[in-house]
Amino acid sequence: MTPALELAGVALAALLSENMVLVSSLGVGTHLPSFRQPRQALRTGFCLTLVMVLGGLCAWLLDRWILLPLNWQYFRVLAFALLIPGLVAALRRFFRACVPELSRRVDENLASISTNCAALGTALLVTQRSYSLASCLIFALCGGIGVTLAMASFASLQTEVDLERCPRPFRGLPIQFITAGLMAMALVGFYGLHVD
Repeated sequence: MTPALELAGVALAALLSENMVLVSSLGVGTHLPSFRQPRQALRTGFCLTLVMVLGGLCAWLLDRWILLPLNWQYFRVLAFALLIPGLVAALRRFFRACVPELSRRVDENLASISTNCAALGTALLVTQRSYSLASCLIFALCGGIGVTLAMASFASLQTEVDLERCPRPFRGLPIQFITAGLMAMALVGFYGLHVD
């Protein structure tokens, strides 16, 4: 398989068949407004994508240069569980010092991402699957875009659902679960999608 086809397969898998929120249920730890307001969903998605790409890169480098040569693969979860919050803290400090206006807008979103499982899941998946550096970055970027699209779509659907016409037992959380389930079922058709 050519490298371009391999990267396309990784990108499609991250966007569709392995969507972190809808299929793997890894990105649902973000703060609640991200699933209710489309603008907050886009901000959180931007922050999460940034953390996923930087975390995937740092995890790949840490794994290739330290963990694998020392035969410490069993420390991956611990190392990445410390890496991701440390990376988020460094990003928050960087934004506060260099771009204060952006920091004011995304600080709450970045704070919620420090414990988000999508960032940690990306770091673990790219190292367990032995992705190349290019595949690692494509997987993290497209995974973040997939999470952003899922959250923004869900938030937009929440604003469009007319809760007054919804039967009373389904109002609130039940209709949200049904909406999320239907969105996830739409992606099940892509499961196992491979580019050969």
